[in-house]
Amino acid sequence: MCGRYRLTRFDLLRLGLRTPPLPGFEEFTQRPRWNVAPSQRMPIVRLSEDGLRELAVARWGLVPSWAKEMPKIQPINARAESAPTSGMFRQALARRRCLVPADGFYEWQGAKAPKQPFFIHKSDDGLFCFAGLWERWKPPNASEPLDTFTIITTSPNKLMAGIHNRMPVILQAADYAQWLDPATSVDRLKSLLTPYADGELEAYPVSRHVNSPANDDPQCVERV
Repeated sequence: MCGRYRLTRFDLLRLGLRTPPLPGFEEFTQRPRWNVAPSQRMPIVRLSEDGLRELAVARWGLVPSWAKEMPKIQPINARAESAPTSGMFRQALARRRCLVPADGFYEWQGAKAPKQPFFIHKSDDGLFCFAGLWERWKPPNASEPLDTFTIITTSPNKLMAGIHNRMPVILQAADYAQWLDPATSVDRLKSLLTPYADGELEAYPVSRHVNSPANDDPQCVERV
């Protein structure tokens, strides 16, 4: 499960990911996002029809391109183990992969409420990218198409195992090109969908302030 994340350093997106933004992207760079929640529109990096990287904006919660109407279930996560054979994700994994930039994410510990939220980030607080899938859905009323995305999850590394039984797939920067490349084989893609290396992330408990999507401020990451 990956249901919330943080992205505060929009200025690093173009430089760090070497990609120009599409028109209309500037509206998302006006303020940092401390508590990104499902159904919100956020940046993704994908390949254009010309094979070049582009910084686009999509809504979190996948709507498959083949859906005849807006589905009630719009998955925010795709399991790495089943995505290659899932009817929901198979086409996107084969043709429409993306990077989802972030600089931290949240997970909740505990089997029963009230669960304890944790903030997880890189030790240097740097930018990283989740492995994502994106789709373009065209509504039947011929209105503007809707771009959506989902984040792939996998089994936890040692750090995350003490918090939750899943974690988002965080790609190594050296693997970004292969993840986006449409020619990359399915077997190679599967090999990238692994837990992040131990020792490169740190986690600490935060308050339940983060539980509400309405709270999108620095208090979400304050240590308790």
